[in-house]
Amino acid sequence: MVFQYNSEAHQRRHGPQGYRDYRSFKPWLRDEFTFRCVYCLWRENWCGDGDSSFSVEHLYSQVEHPERIADYENLLYTCCRCNSFKQSELVLDPCLEGWGRHVIVAYDGVVVALTAEGTRLIEVCRLNRNELVRARQRITRLLEALESSSHSNARALFLQYRGFPDNLPQLSKLKPPNGNTKPEGLASSYHEQRERGKLPEVC
Repeated sequence: MVFQYNSEAHQRRHGPQGYRDYRSFKPWLRDEFTFRCVYCLWRENWCGDGDSSFSVEHLYSQVEHPERIADYENLLYTCCRCNSFKQSELVLDPCLEGWGRHVIVAYDGVVVALTAEGTRLIEVCRLNRNELVRARQRITRLLEALESSSHSNARALFLQYRGFPDNLPQLSKLKPPNGNTKPEGLASSYHEQRERGKLPEVC
């Protein structure tokens, strides 16, 4: 399913350190969270403005935890809409526990809570707002139709929606001021996979 939360905690692959402006972490976070919003699972490829519709989110708020404003372990990748809803509220860290244990997305596009933590996530980020549920329904039906179609252009269009964005960040060219605690993650970055001809068709 295209809308599916991971049942296991996310293991960070990158560890850039030392940027004073937290927005400088955005290329790393795009790759880290596979070019989609961690909250609603919306993808860059589905937005007319691509990654410009996404932002760097603080799990622990800037106001209450100023010491973690530029802490990579405190940063997530989200669409601007979810970021604006979440604000300073605290929800479960996806790097500590998989959200798939707390919420699932039903076929009709509605996010269903499995636990109290899941209920809080849905409420804080308004994951069942009407326009988002309808958008999930449209994307699901579209992808199903494209995948089952025999039309010559259907496969190419399907991959545009399910594939990776064209502007994959070249993380190996970036030089974090205080280095990278996980340099081994560069080899698994999606740009490097594409360079080796190993990038999957869908993500």
